[in-house]
Amino acid sequence: MKDNRIIYLIACLIFISFNCIGQPRVEKVVRDDKKAYLRIRYDRDTDTIVFNTMDGFENNLTDREKLQLIECLFKFEGDTTRHPGRGLPIYHVANERAIRFSPKSKFYTVEISALYFIDRIAYGVYSDYYSPAPVLYDNEEKIEINNCPEKVKLVFIEYKKWFNECIKSRKIPKYFPFNDGRYVWLRGKKSLFLKNDELID
Repeated sequence: MKDNRIIYLIACLIFISFNCIGQPRVEKVVRDDKKAYLRIRYDRDTDTIVFNTMDGFENNLTDREKLQLIECLFKFEGDTTRHPGRGLPIYHVANERAIRFSPKSKFYTVEISALYFIDRIAYGVYSDYYSPAPVLYDNEEKIEINNCPEKVKLVFIEYKKWFNECIKSRKIPKYFPFNDGRYVWLRGKKSLFLKNDELID
């Protein structure tokens, strides 16, 4: 009986130490004008990785750490608080490859910001191609949908399906699936990788 307790305690300590390697932190910051933005970071013992829309999103997070951070972002589904930004594209790639455009949407919300950051965390610099601005688009009705929370909810459903597959496989595939259907990122390109993770020339 005593041996079983010792084994149980050792197993608990190993589990705790495995899960305390890093700490994902996502918080909503509300400004005086009632608009809000997300503050996102991943704390390690000696390293803190901070995400913001002005960085190029190179990071050294493992897929497991990225998925921990992404899981935190799903709690902002349905949060229609306006973000202080205007949904304009941010260019990190060289000028000759950048997609230049001006969205019609005058705003985006915290929930759209959460989806935008999921792309940034999961796909790094490739997200400049996939989601060049925090603006969602309906391919059937040919309209931007930043002001349509019921349609944004459908986008969240697709992201959650993808997330569950990532959790099962314990890896984030290189293939980007979110510009293939009806609801896509405005002016976003289809995946630069095939489903077998092979880069398309």
